[in-house]
Amino acid sequence: MTMRSPRPGRRLPVLLVLAALVALLAPAAAFGLSQADTKVTIDQTTGGQATRFTFSTVTPGGETVLGMDFVFPKGTDVSSATVDAVTLVGLNRSDLTVKAVSNGEVLHVIFAPSVEPSSTLRVVLHGVVTPVTGGDLTLQGTYTNQAGAQPLPALTFRQTAPTMTERIRYWLDNQAWVAAWNKVPILNGFFKPQLIVQSVPLLFYGWLLSIGLIAVAYPLAIPIGLATAFLKMSKVPPLRWIASAYINVIRGTPLFLQIYIAFFGLPLIGLQLPDIPLGMTVLAINSAAYMAEIFRAGIQSINKGQFEAASSLGMTYWQAMQYVIIPQTVRRVLPTMTSEFILLFKDTALLSAVGIFELMMNSKNSAANAGNVTAYTVAAVYYLIITIPLINWVQKLEARLALSETGQTIANPRKRGELRPPATGPSAAAQADIAGQIQS
Repeated sequence: MTMRSPRPGRRLPVLLVLAALVALLAPAAAFGLSQADTKVTIDQTTGGQATRFTFSTVTPGGETVLGMDFVFPKGTDVSSATVDAVTLVGLNRSDLTVKAVSNGEVLHVIFAPSVEPSSTLRVVLHGVVTPVTGGDLTLQGTYTNQAGAQPLPALTFRQTAPTMTERIRYWLDNQAWVAAWNKVPILNGFFKPQLIVQSVPLLFYGWLLSIGLIAVAYPLAIPIGLATAFLKMSKVPPLRWIASAYINVIRGTPLFLQIYIAFFGLPLIGLQLPDIPLGMTVLAINSAAYMAEIFRAGIQSINKGQFEAASSLGMTYWQAMQYVIIPQTVRRVLPTMTSEFILLFKDTALLSAVGIFELMMNSKNSAANAGNVTAYTVAAVYYLIITIPLINWVQKLEARLALSETGQTIANPRKRGELRPPATGPSAAAQADIAGQIQS
């Protein structure tokens, strides 16, 4: 049995239908970048600074890409932008020669050679300064093939608005005097303007924590130190031995060692305490040992006649201490107590070794991230804000106490505003009158 082939007239409509389908589908497949294969990434999440955009896509089959126009959001500066481009076909990677021309917020890019169809294309745009407003922004544009300009898929990226500190830092980056300043190695290493502006707010909260630590530890050390001073002067030998042992051990070992024992030794015996309260406790215990000796020396410096006078008025020992001895002692030891406050405030930096984010720990992290020690310089200024006024106050207080007790100051009397002892002899006019009377 022989099979007959279909008549040519019957095959013609089928061919026409297939040709029409191919004609309809071919343009859709040949032209246009896929939204799924096209993406953009950025290296800066804060607006207002130079940002690197990495654009990647896969060119459609049958299309040769000649160039691209990238249209950035309003307020973008592309005047200093540079462009690199590479293609990947299979395992073959090729660098493209790129010509870039900027016009407002538009960056016109021409590839040489042109990008082949079905190639993976990556375009890197360097130095694009994004708007300071931040927010959800859109990168648009077109690409050019043999048929003309075709639209790029809209690509969205997000940036946050810079803080005032960051805006000042960006402004400093563009100043000529800052560039000249940073060319000097010692100035760039210790006093870099951009890092000073950045470090001031970063270290502020660490400075507040340091003040909070000392604000709790120092008042806690005063009653402990006063009680230890009374134990040291007690007539009961075991009490004296306990106080002496405590004072000698604390004063004879570094505070750094005491911090390590508290933070790493106590957990070994099952005692877990929060870091900040434990740090305050260690500082208070350390300072109390020094305060005990300060109070003891102050109490023993009071003349024994004060006790006898209080006893003659019918006061008990503790009444005499409360109303007569302690007020005079506090007045005498106040400068030394203030010096101890300054030392303890500086010693809060040792808590950075156990992970408490006080001033020193924050400056250490900032310096490590920047690769520059300017943050330590800013930390020193924060410490000096507290210590220098207190040092000057102690000097004036010592001068006043010396004047009230001896009638003479311990500082240079020629210094402006310095306290001076009152005149004890007759004035010059009185001496002249006396001399005239003697001669007559």
